[in-house]
Amino acid sequence: MFQAIKQVEERNVANEIDILLWSDRMDLVAITNVKGEVALHRLSWTRAWCLSPPRENVVVQGLAWRPDGRVLAIAYSSGEVHLINVENKNVLHKIKIEGNVTCILWTREKPEKTSSTLNEEEEQLDYMKYMDYSSKYLPELSPLSSLSPTMTNLQDENLNSNLFQEQKELNLLIIGTDDGYLRISIFGQFVCAQVNMSDYLGHKCTIISTYLSDDLSLMYVTVKHEKIIKIILIKTDIFKTHTKELFAIALKDAYLYNLITYLSNIIILIKESWETSLLEMDAKLSKYASKVPDGVLSADFLELLMFGITSDEMQEFLLQDLTEKGLKKFGQVFEMCYASIQKLLLKHVTKAGQNITYHLSELRGMARLEHNFKKVGLSEASITEAIIASGSFLIKGGEIHQIINHFMINYKAFFRWLYSEIIHLMDDKVVPDLPKNTQQDISHIMEFVINFDNINSNENDRRKQFSVERLGQYLNDRPLVMPSESEENLWEQFLDRNECIQKDENIIKRFKNYSLIQQFKHLVASIENIFVIPKSLVAEQFSVKHIINCLSIEDKPPYLSKMNNSTESTFVTYLNKATPADGIYFLEIHNDLSKICGGYFYFKQIDNYQHYQVLDIKFYSPNVLSVLLQETNSSRNGILYQLSTISVRDKLVSVDISIDIHKQNLPKVNAMDVGLTMQKCIEGMACSYFSVSGCRRVSIVLSENRKKVRLFEMEAEEDDDEDADMTNSARESDTSMQEETSVVE
Repeated sequence: MFQAIKQVEERNVANEIDILLWSDRMDLVAITNVKGEVALHRLSWTRAWCLSPPRENVVVQGLAWRPDGRVLAIAYSSGEVHLINVENKNVLHKIKIEGNVTCILWTREKPEKTSSTLNEEEEQLDYMKYMDYSSKYLPELSPLSSLSPTMTNLQDENLNSNLFQEQKELNLLIIGTDDGYLRISIFGQFVCAQVNMSDYLGHKCTIISTYLSDDLSLMYVTVKHEKIIKIILIKTDIFKTHTKELFAIALKDAYLYNLITYLSNIIILIKESWETSLLEMDAKLSKYASKVPDGVLSADFLELLMFGITSDEMQEFLLQDLTEKGLKKFGQVFEMCYASIQKLLLKHVTKAGQNITYHLSELRGMARLEHNFKKVGLSEASITEAIIASGSFLIKGGEIHQIINHFMINYKAFFRWLYSEIIHLMDDKVVPDLPKNTQQDISHIMEFVINFDNINSNENDRRKQFSVERLGQYLNDRPLVMPSESEENLWEQFLDRNECIQKDENIIKRFKNYSLIQQFKHLVASIENIFVIPKSLVAEQFSVKHIINCLSIEDKPPYLSKMNNSTESTFVTYLNKATPADGIYFLEIHNDLSKICGGYFYFKQIDNYQHYQVLDIKFYSPNVLSVLLQETNSSRNGILYQLSTISVRDKLVSVDISIDIHKQNLPKVNAMDVGLTMQKCIEGMACSYFSVSGCRRVSIVLSENRKKVRLFEMEAEEDDDEDADMTNSARESDTSMQEETSVVE
């Protein structure tokens, strides 16, 4: 059963290490230090990357690997949880947590293994039919980084992030806090439940750890109330019975979230293009307007248009402020920027809006399968409202496109006329041949300048502010000052004559007075409203199965380690006091609570009467418990000890769940006399704690001063277990987490 344990590496680090956590899918270990840095190292201690904390004086409080090993969740003391792409250390998603994070777990559904390969394939196909195939029918959105240098590749990565793509199984990120709250999210993004453990206990508590059974139907939450440690067993059957439904909803939420983020960035680009073209022109007009009484600006331009008369202020504005070269420049910038805005509207806003409508329509189709999705809170009415909001947003984008088309005709006529007036005022001897204004041109010019006296009032700024055109009002978070006229729109006329049709819930409404920003906010709120009920309804279906009183503590809570051994029972181990401890409690909890067995195990060598302290415990695999021991003599060497849980189960006795576990007469057993074991002496190093991975067959042990690590291969060949093989393991001190090299270039 056990093989040799072989040391493969020893390294020193510059800063004290706080947390060690192996990835089960790759030979990578995540390490945090007292400076709040997170580093990723391979088994050979080669550093993959190092990530600095988001701010100064922020440290890491917890780590969790996504089950597929591609994303790492980092909980900071600032209340933020960052989801990091392991390949390039980019932040894929940020979560804000109220309270201090005390535990973090990323787990997944573990389907029962079947002997038949055919059955496995059929089960996978049955599961995957709920997956989203929208990429086959919807065109990909253009990368943001190609549109503007201010948009980074990170934003493009987030649009197509592996937070949800290629996910074939339900995985849950569970975060517990010191004020007793559990936040459960699918894929780390879709919050499907928020649970206050105090509601179950009737008093405040702090969450120490949490664990879910393989089929996700039972959750074990370890809490501390004052000086009492309790394990709360919560039925979470909805994760088992509605796995596919929750998977499908979370997938749609992820797509919609990323599309909304994409739209938000496109709107930023539109605003930047608009400001580039108009801020300088508006500034010159505002300067001129401040010199004349209210209502005179448009009158001066109209007087110049109709009679060719200019006031002294107008002449100074045209010749000194605006100038011939300045007017040419404005004309070019206007045309270029408005063409850019139209491109963003047609190719990006419209496409993203259509994609949103597609995903919402699929969600509505799910909601109509009430026998599947009603229990998880999906409502057809709220989705229909979001579809209408998406349609209204697209209408508003089309409205802006028409405004630009109309404005470009007006502004070209205006700039052409104004250029000719500046040329005449300059009194040049040679006047270039300029086309004369037609009656239609004059109408366009009048329509353009008539709005110059539309002062955009600002309570915080009493200066006169002008908008040259009507596009700017669509990019403000307030109602339109000059709504678009729609009298000639046949559809609008039809709706006005038929109120019964106008009030139909399936008719997409045009909000005449909404700006683009207001319409976008309305869309975002409508989409968020879809998931309000599912988030609350899932948590409401949780129920307490039992509360087990484990032990009383004086100072620090014990360290707990849990692993589900099968669909029938769960192993729980914990230390009887703050580390270092004399022994460990070992419980086997049957999932149907028909029986709970327990025992107390200490570690003592009979031949030399050596008694060991327990520093740390981890489950290496469902059948093997790894224990980090330390000698009590002067040498204080560490011991890596592998203990068979199969042998331990034979020594357990039934316990009364109505009585505190530590108050019962449990058998005290010397673990070194129980069945097959394996141990490895860690000579010359006093230890503190360790991290193991049965999947990768590795472990890493941290020294007492937390500045030295030793890496071990846990299932090496007997012949390879020679100290001579370690000639290269104790090399120069590793400075991978020093401040000057904290970030990989």
